[in-house]
This record gives sequence, structure tokens and C-alpha cells, in this order.
Amino acid sequence: MNKKQTEILSDYVLHTALHMITLEEQCLKRVCASDLSVRELHVIEAVSSLSNAGKNTMAEVAKYLHVSPASLTSAVNVLVKKGYIVREYSPIDRRVIYITLTESGEVVNRKYLDFVRDLMLYIGRDLDEETADRMIDTIMKAVDYFERAADGDLSFE
Repeated sequence: MNKKQTEILSDYVLHTALHMITLEEQCLKRVCASDLSVRELHVIEAVSSLSNAGKNTMAEVAKYLHVSPASLTSAVNVLVKKGYIVREYSPIDRRVIYITLTESGEVVNRKYLDFVRDLMLYIGRDLDEETADRMIDTIMKAVDYFERAADGDLSFE
């Protein structure tokens, strides 16, 4: 990558990414539900994904989302009050809490997944397979960087 490309990408990361996240939240409020944040939609999607595998416990959802159990508890409390999630204790071990989507949660999740699918189709409409593969590889490298940095491993070789 040359210097100009580095500057353009740096500018994007520093300035445009936050703007894009704000626009995404505005779109999702219009498309999915006006009372949900992007983070809350991520919790709903995680619960849906993990429910299919029978791993919809608070601990598994927190792990899936890379958040602390306390953070997830706060989000789930809000989503329970809003009527998107229900919480049930395991009859075998009351320390295990399952969370599932209500009918409203299912509807919102379908709308959210449709939005994401449409976004990916829009982004990828002009990409050939090779370019798409490079883009996927680049995104995976960004995720790897953030995960390693979050773990305190800043020695990137």
C-alpha cells in the first residue's frame, strides 16, 4: 500500500467509520425498530444464532459477543423490558440462564438480517470473486488486529 492509500484509509478509520456507524443506527431504527440500538440488535441476532444450536445461555451469548457477563446482563434487562427477549432459568441448574426471543424479537431479527443481506448485496454488486476474496481477507486481518490488540498482544509480525 502506498503513502496516499495509507492516508486515505487512516482518514476513513479516524473520521468516516464513526459517521457510518451513526448512519447505520439511523437506518436500522427506521427499518427494524425505532427503540433499538445497534448493540441491542447485535444481542438479538446472537440470541437467535445461538438458539438454533441450543447455546442460548447468558454465558454463551456473552462469549459470542465478546462482552462481559455484566454488560450482557444490562443489555438483556433492557431487551426484556422492551419485550424482545425472555429469560428462563434452567430447571436443572438455576445458575444457568437461557435467553430466547419473543415473537417481536424474531420479527426484528428477520428485518435486521434482511438489512445486512441487502447491504452485502449492495457492497458486492460490482466485485468480481478475486476482489471480494481480497476484501474478505482484509476485513479478517482487521478483526485479527483488534482481537490481538484487545488481548494486549501488540507485537504484530
